[in-house]
Amino acid sequence: MNRALSLLLVAGSLVSSAAFAQPEGVQLVPVVDGGAPSAISDEDANKTAEELIQEAQQLFILRQPIDARSKLLKALERAPKDYRPHMFLGTYYLSEVAHFQLAHRYIQAAEKLFEEKYGNETDQLDPGSDRAKSPFPFREHSRLLYLLGESQLNLDDYAGALKTLDRFEKLYWDDWYPGTRAWVLMKLKRVDDAIRVAQAGILQGAEPTRTFNILGILLSLRNNREMSLNAFSRAIKAELTLGGDGQVATPLNNAGEVYSELFQDRKAEAAWIQALQMPDGCDHILPSLNLTIMYINELRLFQGERVLSDFESCFAQRSLRKDTEHRALLALARGRIALRAGDIDKALTTLTQAAERQQWFGKIGTDPADLKFASTISLSQVLEARAAALRDEVTTSIAMSTRNALESAWLETRAWWLRRRGREIGLDDLLQLEDLSIRNTDAMVEYPTLGDALREFSTPSFQKRMARMIATEDRPLAKYYYELYSATNYISHGDTESGKQALERARAGFRDNDRLARAEVLRQQILAMNKNAGLIFAPSDTDTRESIRLRSELYELLPSHIRFSDLALPLRSVDMTGGAEDALDYFRDALEDRRFEVVDDRFKEDARYSLVIDARQKEQGTTVTISIWDRTLNQGVVNVSGSVDDEEASARLANQFIEKAFRHRIDPPAEPLPKLEILEGML
Repeated sequence: MNRALSLLLVAGSLVSSAAFAQPEGVQLVPVVDGGAPSAISDEDANKTAEELIQEAQQLFILRQPIDARSKLLKALERAPKDYRPHMFLGTYYLSEVAHFQLAHRYIQAAEKLFEEKYGNETDQLDPGSDRAKSPFPFREHSRLLYLLGESQLNLDDYAGALKTLDRFEKLYWDDWYPGTRAWVLMKLKRVDDAIRVAQAGILQGAEPTRTFNILGILLSLRNNREMSLNAFSRAIKAELTLGGDGQVATPLNNAGEVYSELFQDRKAEAAWIQALQMPDGCDHILPSLNLTIMYINELRLFQGERVLSDFESCFAQRSLRKDTEHRALLALARGRIALRAGDIDKALTTLTQAAERQQWFGKIGTDPADLKFASTISLSQVLEARAAALRDEVTTSIAMSTRNALESAWLETRAWWLRRRGREIGLDDLLQLEDLSIRNTDAMVEYPTLGDALREFSTPSFQKRMARMIATEDRPLAKYYYELYSATNYISHGDTESGKQALERARAGFRDNDRLARAEVLRQQILAMNKNAGLIFAPSDTDTRESIRLRSELYELLPSHIRFSDLALPLRSVDMTGGAEDALDYFRDALEDRRFEVVDDRFKEDARYSLVIDARQKEQGTTVTISIWDRTLNQGVVNVSGSVDDEEASARLANQFIEKAFRHRIDPPAEPLPKLEILEGML
């Protein structure tokens, strides 16, 4: 049971670090969505609605929510015109089940029934109204306005939520109100107004956990990052004073985002790991998602997948709650991991889900346009990767080769359209591509590869914007991303010399742990060399050696980037052993024609890898083993074996090898994590 429900049932009041906090007296009740109510005892059959409502409240305190829900449903049958069962069932679905549409319907019904009995605030403010002379339950009315506003917020109706808060403000004030209003104003892009509301709320004695938390977010949006961290520190301290009911993970996660914006990656990682260790660490996905995004950028892909799996396991323990607040975000992260790991099929499935699944955004800083932009761009990348994979597939017939060629061309066209659509979303819905500026406050884009998605923008206008951003950026490391974007655009439009210069500046600035960004720099350097090679009769020996070195370095860093960029891994040699000559010749020809290139003897010292094929004739048939040998490490890095009795079996084994050769193999080691100043003296 969450802090909101626990405090409410025991003390009759609520404080929350989420976007809304419950006003005094509102009951929060979990329910199994769509499940049948538990059996009503014979004794309940003769009870009044009032008795059932009172007993339901006791059951909530005793942590028997399903039985409580059953009593509320029975009370609803007894007294369909009583607003209270509707109100309690609305909070039930709202806070624990996260079935926001159903909750909203219950709350709307409760408000309508309430007004039929007591009138509304307009009646009470009009001295000439008959209703104004009758007793009016103001406390119940304030509860309903709160619940209505929260249901609107959770359904992403921010304008509607603000109107409801305006109604509340005319008659009431509560310590949750300033933080709530500031959050809604932020969702409406009125950041300066939101800051004023939050700061005034703190002076008025507003609930500190939520108000300092939202103020920290708002200050980070205005690049006041040190002040933002101070606000999160105060929010964390306030949450800790609540003991087991504190929601410490929320401000810890937000502090991690600010550390990440400052490129203090180990502090960000420490904040997110600390958040996940809190009792509320998986109440929402953001600490897990942010940590996973960092791990993807550092190519710690297995660790990223582990974080997501741990989140799912933890969230599964909240069996009453729906996943409408994270399912698309989870699919987006999983798809990116699969893409960088070389698993195209999984990447395509999960990124398609990210683009299509319903997702609510009321309680997190991002919004549908952010997710739509990010998922569209990532989906275009996986379609390009799929097209490249079809081009290296070993086939057994001309018909299959023709089919692959046609499908590959279609996928390239579809990827181009998605990139175009992504740019339109960025320009129309994201304030002229606000996400070009490196940020981590719930940004969903993959910054290291963002430039590739924007490569088709007109060079003059795009380069002017990049120059302005580089000149005004106060974070040196952020400038190297802008240099990478600039280089990608130059190279795409044929200005390889300007592109190379920008890439050199970017490469000099990226750190060792900026692995995906470094891989993208290498990829663009290789693509620039290939463009130049097409303009002359033959590359120089220096350029050839540089190309071999860059491709070998890229393969070590991110194998999938070689394959999905239509590049070939340079090989020192193809070493063949065993006596099955036909099989040896088949696999050598099949693999050399695709993703592997044996370099000239003059450059063999520059190639790090060799291809080793062993084919042996045995009684049960021919067995083939294919390996990639790393001569720097003096060990094999990829190995597949299988029996090949016919051409189809040979083609399957060759394709299996290609697939495995460009898969992610090992995560880089983790680095020590520092202590966090914002937690000094707290944990």
